[in-house]
Amino acid sequence: MAEVKYGKTGSIGSSDLTGNQNIVMENRRRIVVSGVKEVEGFTETEVRLYTDMGQLTIKGKKLQVSQVSTETGELIMTGDPVNSLVYSDKIRRTPDNFITRLFR
Repeated sequence: MAEVKYGKTGSIGSSDLTGNQNIVMENRRRIVVSGVKEVEGFTETEVRLYTDMGQLTIKGKKLQVSQVSTETGELIMTGDPVNSLVYSDKIRRTPDNFITRLFR
């Protein structure tokens, strides 16, 4: 079992990221991620999340999100196998309203 922990504050590039982030991976088949703010989207091969530490993309095969808790910010997922976890310093911006999208 591999566990990755980040402290209360960190920095990636020019973005200041704050919060707690834990990732626990078991045998490349099960992942528990804390500090999840939003699930942007997922397919059988890719899961995109916004976390306290930036955007996290998880790639693999047969990926399934089995639980997401908005109260605790925890996501549990499985895959067969999980191939990669990649952070980006993209911070989720507020959603555009209809008028803003119309005039782009």
